[in-house]
Amino acid sequence: MAPAAASSSAAAAAAASASDLGHLLRPLHWAAVLRHPHSAAASPLFFRLCTVAMASFAFTSTCSEVTVLFRDGTADLDAFTLTLSVVDTNTIWLFRMAHTVACERAYHKLAHQVRNDFGEFLTLEDLPLLRGQSRVVRRFALAYIWFGVGACAYYLVSPVSAEGLPFILALPFDATRPLSFAATWLFCTVTCLHVVVMTMVLDSLNVSLIAQLRIQLTLLSGKIVGIAKEMSEKPVRSSETSLYSELHYRLEKCIRHHQTIIKNADLLERSLGAMLLAQSVAIGAAVCFQMFQIATSANGLQQTGKFCCYLFAMLAELYVYCWFGDDLITESENVAQAAYDAVTSLQECPVSIKRSLLLLMHRAQRPLRITAGGFFPLSRESFVSVVNVSYSFFAILRNFKDEEE
Repeated sequence: MAPAAASSSAAAAAAASASDLGHLLRPLHWAAVLRHPHSAAASPLFFRLCTVAMASFAFTSTCSEVTVLFRDGTADLDAFTLTLSVVDTNTIWLFRMAHTVACERAYHKLAHQVRNDFGEFLTLEDLPLLRGQSRVVRRFALAYIWFGVGACAYYLVSPVSAEGLPFILALPFDATRPLSFAATWLFCTVTCLHVVVMTMVLDSLNVSLIAQLRIQLTLLSGKIVGIAKEMSEKPVRSSETSLYSELHYRLEKCIRHHQTIIKNADLLERSLGAMLLAQSVAIGAAVCFQMFQIATSANGLQQTGKFCCYLFAMLAELYVYCWFGDDLITESENVAQAAYDAVTSLQECPVSIKRSLLLLMHRAQRPLRITAGGFFPLSRESFVSVVNVSYSFFAILRNFKDEEE
């Protein structure tokens, strides 16, 4: 038992290292969005003050833009929709910051799920697949974040206001003066980078957690298929006590592994559900407004590029959840298929083993999924549906403007 325990401990440590999310947790900690799990034991007072300070930038910007909406109304429909898009984005980020604080303990638990929850089920043979899949997810996350940085940079150098600022703001001073302009542009830069880039870093953390569950399902399917393959080559009779005990132990471990995945998926669903619903609605509205801007108001390559950056960033924020959510559903269904295929290979096994396998198959027939507040699962079909709804409202908004003209 000692060598087996040492091997399991080594596999758990190696798996935790391969699945480490420090490259996402550290930026979130530095930006005062989510405390790093290693700092969870320390007093949160200073960190919370930093969180309030960073949130005040987005809140101040939102108040300024709301003032513009009430001051100017819909006289200039183009300016109104653009400002409303920015208000929409800032507001959902403030909600996400508050939501992240409320779900901090769940994030800390899920960040270490590979070591603490799945470590006992992993073997050294699982490491190549886990490392390869984790590497792909990490590269995707970094590419996604750098896309957000590039979109912010392009947006910030494309002025839309009369003062030459990247946002339309109601200011208590003259922003055309050099010093005032520099201070205001710096304020816009800090707000834009914090809202957009940290949104994408937090998105990357969320989808990485989904990907970890999907990888565990892949490993579980492989173990079930492996058991079935071994049994088809060398059937186990109830009289063969040692082989029967080993098979029973491996199946029991698979069931416990599946239950742990379900438990963590439920925790992630509870942590993300409300946020994903709010974000889906906000992104749907922002996509509608940006399509309206591009179709009716974009004059010149720079302005078109600015609106396209905003549109693509919003679509990307929704699509990453739908992509990884769909993969989770598919891999969860594969577990049921693997269990179903294994039944035929275990016909000669005792009833207790077949019963365990059937229970696993029955539970796996209800695929794991991440939903938007329980209203709809995050999948590729959901992404298409949200875009279709946004396009429908865009068509209504465009017809409204055409009638005014």
